[in-house]
Amino acid sequence: MDAAAINRMLELRVRDLAGANPPGTVAERKLALLRALGLDPLPPRTELNAEITGVIEREGYRIEKLRYESRPGLLVTAHLYVPEGEGKWPVVLRPHGHWPHKKTEPLVQASGISFALAGFACLIVDSPGYSWDDNELNERRGMGPHEDWFLAMGAPIQGVYAWDLMRGLDYLETRTDLDATKVGITGESGGGTATMFTFAIDERIRAAAPVCAMASYEIAPHNGCLCNHVPGAINLGDRSDVLGLRAPAALFVMAAAEDIDEFPLDAVKRLDEKLRRLYKSQRIEWRYRFEVFEGGHDYNRRMREAAVAFFGEHLRGDKPRGYVSESRPITDGALNPYPAQTVASETPALMVTHPEARQTVTFRDLLVRSLEEPYPQPFNGTARLAPWLKYGRVTDVKPGAILAIHDPSVGEPKEPGSILLPADQIDQRLTHYLGLSVPELFAQLLHLNLPGGPDGWETASIGAADALTSMIASVRTLVHSQTPEQGATMVTAAGPVASMTALFLRALRPSLAIETTHPFHGWDDALEFNLRQLVQPGARYLQWVA
Repeated sequence: MDAAAINRMLELRVRDLAGANPPGTVAERKLALLRALGLDPLPPRTELNAEITGVIEREGYRIEKLRYESRPGLLVTAHLYVPEGEGKWPVVLRPHGHWPHKKTEPLVQASGISFALAGFACLIVDSPGYSWDDNELNERRGMGPHEDWFLAMGAPIQGVYAWDLMRGLDYLETRTDLDATKVGITGESGGGTATMFTFAIDERIRAAAPVCAMASYEIAPHNGCLCNHVPGAINLGDRSDVLGLRAPAALFVMAAAEDIDEFPLDAVKRLDEKLRRLYKSQRIEWRYRFEVFEGGHDYNRRMREAAVAFFGEHLRGDKPRGYVSESRPITDGALNPYPAQTVASETPALMVTHPEARQTVTFRDLLVRSLEEPYPQPFNGTARLAPWLKYGRVTDVKPGAILAIHDPSVGEPKEPGSILLPADQIDQRLTHYLGLSVPELFAQLLHLNLPGGPDGWETASIGAADALTSMIASVRTLVHSQTPEQGATMVTAAGPVASMTALFLRALRPSLAIETTHPFHGWDDALEFNLRQLVQPGARYLQWVA
């Protein structure tokens, strides 16, 4: 099988789904999103055990160092910036991007200061785990690494972060000095992704401003950070479709002119077109704003001034304005990184917890719990089948009665003519987006390329894109039913990926006999083999295939 051809087909499939209208009602799509995030049902709202471990007094505001438990034993650290004086301050939730020092990064500090000086309380919540922030100052490092493919089975990182933010809002609702009926959310990069998902699922949030994170998958289907690859997310549509779940709530998409690696301007503008059309269709254009700012991947001063104006209008009822100038100079990100108002990330006083008090539940703990408490839906292999032949072919398979498949790790196969499954060359981030494991992908491709398929398989394989295509598919199916080609009656599989592929293939062709080298009795067996290509995204919500 040609890995390069398969990866091209995966990319075309992602682009195709991003350009289509997502299926289902808004309520059905919100439920699907919760499942993609591993949050259906929502975790119990257990005791937060919230504690302010210290306060830093500054001119015009203070920083409260907050810790709480979003789930029993799961430690969350955060900074709460509170304006000086009396008031019931509106609230801005502030997830952050992938920076070395999380909440203490100067550009993240700057937004907390800017919002506080403008009369908003700002809760900056540390992201869970570590990636670029693998250092001793990371107070949530104990949760484990982001580059863990297995979390997609039941504990996606974006779902964990969204719940941390929602529980942070639960805490803010207990405060008499804050107005938790007026809540916005904003973040850049990975924090922009967290902004999108948390906004989509928590209707207490009235306005959102994702920054340097939003682009259409139609044009830019790749996203480098594994923690942003929510399993099955593309089945919900484009990023604009996820954000659009909350219309008519206020939305401000911010982009940067030089942020072109993952968020090129043509992809950003395509997303803007979709959202503008949605808000116009509901006659609420004034609730949607889009702007491209100078600079690169950042959250600079001009962006902050625009965000303050946006939240002022939609949370406090301020007069609509494009920007509200910061009352005093604050560090301006990459465009002008002078160290005004912020302090060094390594400043000990900024730490919420002592290193010895950072024991916490880990990502893997959450994954094990989720797999022990599954909510499986029936596994219908045919209903999950994608029309791959619409995007190309990967092999012309014409076996005899026995189809032999094997993994790269097997070396020279015992069976002559055995098909190599290039598991280690597949772009697994795209399969994550599609909600497919690598073995299920291989099984679907083999099913659609093998002779002797069940009636109707031609239509399923190419999709009913138009009347002519459907007619041709129907004729082919009729011809095949009258003069059927002899298909395989048995599959022999060597290697763990091939063995699981055989199980998926039998789910599509129940009459197949299979002979495998590796036994599987459930999704959690993939954890035992510890081979990332065996990860089944969203396994918690799927009955076992066999």
